[in-house]
Amino acid sequence: MSLRRTPFRLPRPVRWAVLSTVTLAAPQALAADCPQPTLTQCTDVDYRASECGKVNDGSCQGLLESEWKARYEVAPKRNALVPDSMGGGVEQVAVQDAPVTDTLFSGSDETVLGQVQRGQVLARKGYKNLTKAEQAYNKQREEWDGNGIVARSCQEYVHEKYYDYSRFEQDAGAFGDNFRAVFDFAYGSKGIAERTLYSKDGQKLAPLWDGKTRVEKNAYFRFVPGAYPKGTKAYSFSSEAAKKANNVEARQAVLPSDAWHQAMSKSLAKVADDVLNESQQRQETFVALLTQREAVYLGWQRAAEALRGRDLSTAELDVKAAERLYGLDQALEESLVKADAEGCLVADRVTACDWSPRRYKAMVDAVMVPRRELNLGQCLTATGNDFGAESFIRNADRLKIKGLELKDYTVSPVAMTTYLKALLEYLATLQEPVQPATMTKRRSKDFSASGYSGDNRFGGGYSFRAGWELTTPGTAFNGNWCDTNASIFSELNIYANVFSSVRKEVAHLEGRASTETSSIRAQLSARLFGYSVYTFDRSYPARFTFIENKPIVEKDAAKVSATFMVWIIPVTVTGGMSVEVGLHASLGGALGRDCTRNLITLDLIGDVGPYTAANGFASVAIGVPGFQVGVRGQVLLVRFDLPLQGRIGVALSSPTHPTNPNTLFLTLGSSLDMTLRTLDGRIAVFVEALFIKAELPIVSWTGFGTTTRLFNDQYALPLAQLY
Repeated sequence: MSLRRTPFRLPRPVRWAVLSTVTLAAPQALAADCPQPTLTQCTDVDYRASECGKVNDGSCQGLLESEWKARYEVAPKRNALVPDSMGGGVEQVAVQDAPVTDTLFSGSDETVLGQVQRGQVLARKGYKNLTKAEQAYNKQREEWDGNGIVARSCQEYVHEKYYDYSRFEQDAGAFGDNFRAVFDFAYGSKGIAERTLYSKDGQKLAPLWDGKTRVEKNAYFRFVPGAYPKGTKAYSFSSEAAKKANNVEARQAVLPSDAWHQAMSKSLAKVADDVLNESQQRQETFVALLTQREAVYLGWQRAAEALRGRDLSTAELDVKAAERLYGLDQALEESLVKADAEGCLVADRVTACDWSPRRYKAMVDAVMVPRRELNLGQCLTATGNDFGAESFIRNADRLKIKGLELKDYTVSPVAMTTYLKALLEYLATLQEPVQPATMTKRRSKDFSASGYSGDNRFGGGYSFRAGWELTTPGTAFNGNWCDTNASIFSELNIYANVFSSVRKEVAHLEGRASTETSSIRAQLSARLFGYSVYTFDRSYPARFTFIENKPIVEKDAAKVSATFMVWIIPVTVTGGMSVEVGLHASLGGALGRDCTRNLITLDLIGDVGPYTAANGFASVAIGVPGFQVGVRGQVLLVRFDLPLQGRIGVALSSPTHPTNPNTLFLTLGSSLDMTLRTLDGRIAVFVEALFIKAELPIVSWTGFGTTTRLFNDQYALPLAQLY
């Protein structure tokens, strides 16, 4: 008999009942092991993905929604454009305050921009939690305000000459990128509208609006098809939008005034400021294209004229310039077609493209920035920013210049203006270049500067060096003229930080033309994010022309992620940069040496124009379950254009020259311009739950731009006169 036992089995109905009991008891047992979640746990993505998080999903959602409603009720609201991923359009959103704390501002002393940005960030931070650099600058501004009308720097001179406006501009920094608040402040008791502004010494300033200069209905009506080099292929504007935009009447439709700005504000009161300001921002991008096109064409004109004047061919220059112009014209027409679809090219009625609080600020800047840049540039040129006890501006009697009767001209803005005018007129009469701070002859111009602006999330900056140099061994009496050498050079570096306070090199662009013992050397190089992307280095034995236009675009670079709290909801955002850099150069020259007779023939052309634009963006927002998230906007970190025009020539004058026969003559023509715009735009994270939306600005800046001439050397003189 078998000893194996037969297994005992429950009847089928009983087995199913037991199985059901065990199955139903499992989640109840798990739930018993998962206590009620806290608000902090419910905002933790890892917890929500855990078993307990899944069990408590309903509890978490209830906690979050209750807290979300409570925060929304007490938060300030505004009508905002929301991301397309959240439906787009204008909706009311609650705004989470995002104080500016870890700021990075330095340099830019060669422009008004540096003073404005550093002053405004003080007000933006409420003069609290300042960095050491900001504390020092705040102390300096306090000293400016406390020392009467005396100036001890070019920056202080400009501040005091435009005193009422300077104070308004700094105070307006408290509003950040709230252009409506800036507009309202301008019309308030401490504003600039409908009143006369004064310098610190009580002199009336010229009015903002001269009552004569007319401007376009909106920026798209600035468009006029541009010219091309003869014999090259021109772009053909064929769209109806281009025809509408090329409207002479609309191009001069507006006579700006304080009353006009107020009237436009009222007529567009029903349109959300975000809509108005975003339209203006698109128009500013369009104007930047127009400006770039104009610069390319003028650069071609100057270079072609120089080459033709030396019997050098312009064929290659013409073709490459036309290629750049063609691409820019194509981009202009694309913008015009979009503007037409937006309704901006209607000439007979007011549209949402015709005015915005942002346009008000842009129009004020267009008047006030050039005025101050002119005065700052004049001061830096005439004084070298030397206001020391032994400086000429404080000892003007040493100069023996007609019209300068005082000893010290730093006593008031009016006195300084008198000094600068007289000294610059005197310098213009000199045959040779001198260093104004010392009145000694110079044989070079080496201009360098740098600046940085931003915070620990996004920022951008630059450094550059450009100029010319002429070297000859010996002196005026025993100079080895045949050993004379010349160089023209330009170098630009761009830096940025994205979701970090660490600055990194974005681009390095460099160009140089120089003479060597028996040749002329042309050098160009470009580096992007630390990697070489272009190099040219060649020597030519006697005579050459070299034309290059090297654009480089990187649309999705330096990506990094960061997490931000929108009230109680963590949102992870990926940020990065889109970068466009370029190097256009027209180099040429000829060289001949005759050292047996100690003679040289030297002709050097160096037009070098490095340019770059870096924009910060954010995308791919990730939140927690039950909450929809999105990201909107971008910020211009830095846009920089540094065109250097250089001409250096040395040649023997003819035997019949009226004053200097058979003399080595130097012809010098060199100028450096700078166009800069920085920190312009807004990036914000949006979160929605229960049809309630909230906005957290990650970065928001008003933007500031300037164009200025940094130096202009134009001389013709006997070479020996430099020594």
